[in-house]
Amino acid sequence: MAAACAYAGRVSIDPGPASPHAHVCLAYDDPAGFRAQAQGFLAEGLAAGERLWYIAPKPPESLPGPVRFVAVTDAYPTGAVIDPEAQIGEYAAATAEALAGGYTGLRVVADVTPLVSTPAQLATFTRYEHLADRLICDSAFAAMCAYDRRLLGDDAIAQLAAMHARTNADVPFRLTACPPATGTAALSGELDLAAADLLAGALERAGLATGRAEVALDASGLRFTDHRSLVQLDDYAGRHDVTMVLRRAPAAVSRLAGLLDLPRLRVETAR
Repeated sequence: MAAACAYAGRVSIDPGPASPHAHVCLAYDDPAGFRAQAQGFLAEGLAAGERLWYIAPKPPESLPGPVRFVAVTDAYPTGAVIDPEAQIGEYAAATAEALAGGYTGLRVVADVTPLVSTPAQLATFTRYEHLADRLICDSAFAAMCAYDRRLLGDDAIAQLAAMHARTNADVPFRLTACPPATGTAALSGELDLAAADLLAGALERAGLATGRAEVALDASGLRFTDHRSLVQLDDYAGRHDVTMVLRRAPAAVSRLAGLLDLPRLRVETAR
């Protein structure tokens, strides 16, 4: 599901890379700002004929239209590390049920701050967010996940936000789902030394190499990368015994890769 993140008191959401799906990370430090964003997100779903859920520790003062409130303790195994695949299966089933009931899809707003309070929870939930992005890309599911920056801090918010198509958090890149014909995932934004640790965590937690001989990343939205980041991608491929392919990459990325000896990385420029 998506996350809602607000930082420095700002709640405007960067639309991110062009995407047909709505997976929003909103990091907030002002509950009133989050509620305003949630109202708008749910109102869009109401106009589109979607079933609407609001998941949080306690119900808000008001909600637009026929919104179902779900306590976060009923939707997730709080106090424990979630099972990402099982949780995605539940949302896939709920989306199918909404479609069978005559709705155009399922739209969820969730304040899931309590679910990422430990390092183990954060690592697993980041994996879950990537799987949620895949479900949202492939089905009639839309989600906004809210994270309280005051409790989690900027580093945790960045790890979660990097897995979302849209966010208001200040993250240098996004690792998101894309159509299978385009690649295993999409990598957009800017990669430099400051993004190295965030990129390493995102790649590992997304589990892109599992069961594959080749990991193809749609790099059409990649605006910049330095040589260290390309070496990092090659190292990842070597550790997992796969070939890393950057598809539809900018010409500058291809030229830079050509200057380096990277046996596990292949760059294909846009035609």
